[in-house]
Amino acid sequence: MKLVDFLDNSNQAGTIGVASNSNFTHISQLCAEQATEPAIYLRQLYQVQDRLRSDLLACDVRFSLFVAAANSYRYEKLLRPFPKEFLDGNQRPNIGAIFQVVADIDRLEVLLEQLSKGNFHCYHRDVLNLLYVVLVRHGERFALSTLRPCEFEDLYAHLKTVAPQVQPTQIFEVTPSLKCTHTKVYTRLREQYPVRIGFYGARVEQLYAMLTVGSLPVNTFLELTSDVDEALRRSPQTPGWGGSRCGALLRCVAVVEYVVKPAFVNVESNGRYVSITDANCIQISYLMFFGQSFEKKRSARVRQPKLSINLTESLKWMEGNKYALSVGMYLMLMSLTTPSGRGIMHRFACYGFYVLRKAFLKI
Repeated sequence: MKLVDFLDNSNQAGTIGVASNSNFTHISQLCAEQATEPAIYLRQLYQVQDRLRSDLLACDVRFSLFVAAANSYRYEKLLRPFPKEFLDGNQRPNIGAIFQVVADIDRLEVLLEQLSKGNFHCYHRDVLNLLYVVLVRHGERFALSTLRPCEFEDLYAHLKTVAPQVQPTQIFEVTPSLKCTHTKVYTRLREQYPVRIGFYGARVEQLYAMLTVGSLPVNTFLELTSDVDEALRRSPQTPGWGGSRCGALLRCVAVVEYVVKPAFVNVESNGRYVSITDANCIQISYLMFFGQSFEKKRSARVRQPKLSINLTESLKWMEGNKYALSVGMYLMLMSLTTPSGRGIMHRFACYGFYVLRKAFLKI
């Protein structure tokens, strides 16, 4: 019961009295809920804004990973945890609703500019709900930070590997949350077994669940290689988010730290390949993206041919082709004025217009 309804009902009854304590308690609870909901929504907006301001490119790639997983037909296994705000009446994932929201999301730099100006109402509430889920709620499971290009060589030296033959456009450091169960288990194993580094290349859609819930690739084990270039060859271009500054088609190599636990980790004799069957034995440390660099010049726009007409040359051509011009104009006029301008006369008119156009374009 709303407060206005309570007052209206009291007036209709024609009685003036004191309402029971239970009625007042119920009303106060409703008022508190209505006042709290906008406050929660505003707090979420500010949290999204803070995440965008702190590292816009990291937020961009995080959302691209989410969209890549959503694009897969195996989204129920890859998009974990699935946003509870987008479950249907049967508590099943409503991927169609997510696609509708993703289509309404501007580039993140544009969205940040609007939020900074206080234009919260220019976006549907579902847009900000989805961004809150991906950037803030899921962001509590792992953090991403962008490395500057001048730091790439330092990273290769730290990993004791050579630079890839194809230079990454972006590299992100991954910091798992210590609150996650997977991170706690891996930390304990790390103290008991040797730790090594490998490279994982696959479709980008596989990475989101590996980062959020610490799972293995769907229906298979994890295979690492010691060669970053070979890992890149295993990563085909995968469609991500069209508004991403990293590009709509992405390739990614994950730098994976793993513990050599013999029961679940099989290292080949030459040490080139490693097979891992337990997700608790791995932790992603870095993500190397090979996409479109936003610092490079955008692809050249398609230039339309310019039509320039030299008046002197045009008059000379018209003087020398008076007969053709006369016939062409006559046929065109006949086609327009006669009711049956659809047969041979119409074709003649079209040919006349074609002659005129080709002639003028040559000038």
